[in-house]
Amino acid sequence: MARKIILGLVIVFLVVFLVFLGMWLDFNETQRVAVMNWLASDQKLRDGFLWIAENTASGVRVLAWWDYADGILEISHRDVVIREASREIKWTIAGMHKYPWSWIEYELWYPFEPDEKVRDVGRFFIAEDTSAAVEIAKKYGADYVFVVYPDDITKFYAIVVAGGKQPDEYLEKTEGEIIKMVEQRAIIKKETIGTRLIYGDETAGFEKVFDNGRVRIYKIVG
Repeated sequence: MARKIILGLVIVFLVVFLVFLGMWLDFNETQRVAVMNWLASDQKLRDGFLWIAENTASGVRVLAWWDYADGILEISHRDVVIREASREIKWTIAGMHKYPWSWIEYELWYPFEPDEKVRDVGRFFIAEDTSAAVEIAKKYGADYVFVVYPDDITKFYAIVVAGGKQPDEYLEKTEGEIIKMVEQRAIIKKETIGTRLIYGDETAGFEKVFDNGRVRIYKIVG
């Protein structure tokens, strides 16, 4: 009897172990391989990452929304202000919605950024004047800003929420409508430093040093 109980427990342990091993492997596939394949396969994105690698000093830090951090770290070989999302905006992580159980993977293994840091990056993008944005950038030692058009407009809903504000203060449309109408600037209700940089506008305090129509990189000079 005791031997059967022990055997049963061993089988249960092995099943649980294999389940969690499979979840861990899936999580790492999503986190590293899939993300890097996406970043590296988009030539204009890759050109932006390579520009940073070839035209900036090795010790610089780049402020960008967290989706592009792996490309900046792995292709540009430069530091970033944030690499991942925070718990406050974990619902914006696409991988969490991959399977019904994906949230378990993220709760167990995702390296969430501190809420304050992601909140500050959100506030950088929704700042309405140069001094407020530059103050945040300097707080984290950022030298450059990396934005992607039109992708960062589709992400602006999440960026606004991360900054602690209501999206309808800044956007005319809902999140789903933004994706469909992203190239119509009329969807922006309130212009901010972030929207100006994403759309490629000349902006006080920021010198545009790279623009291929999709990736825009600015040196912080303010």
